[in-house]
Amino acid sequence: MNVDRIPLRSRRKASGRRALAVFLAGLGLAGSAAIGASTATAAPSAAHEARTSACSSGYVCIYKGDIWDDSPNHPMVYSWYRYGTYNVANLIGDYTVVNCQTGGAGVKGFTGSGGTGGVAWDLDINNCNSGLWTSLTSTNSVRVYA
Repeated sequence: MNVDRIPLRSRRKASGRRALAVFLAGLGLAGSAAIGASTATAAPSAAHEARTSACSSGYVCIYKGDIWDDSPNHPMVYSWYRYGTYNVANLIGDYTVVNCQTGGAGVKGFTGSGGTGGVAWDLDINNCNSGLWTSLTSTNSVRVYA
């Protein structure tokens, strides 16, 4: 078929029809895949798989809430491995701070950004098996130190 003999308006319609056919075919494939998946054994959704992840050796981790309250759903909101000062945001309410660093390293929370202001809390020991459960509302920065 010689495309030059087809008026421009018809070529646009034909091109649009082909695009629509390709689009609908893609939907048909996606639809059949979705139907096949729905008949298979469903895996638990990601929302139901939320678990309190372990704080690895050498890290400082901050979790939302009290991680020892027998609920497995406390998200880790921060974790640090390297020494330094880190600004934090939106830490309103109770959190658990876990210091799994080795060699006597510690972590402090400050009321100001960049390690300024007063010391809100100080963990100078490894508390990997217990954690510090406290309100971090006044904490605006954290210093991981040797």
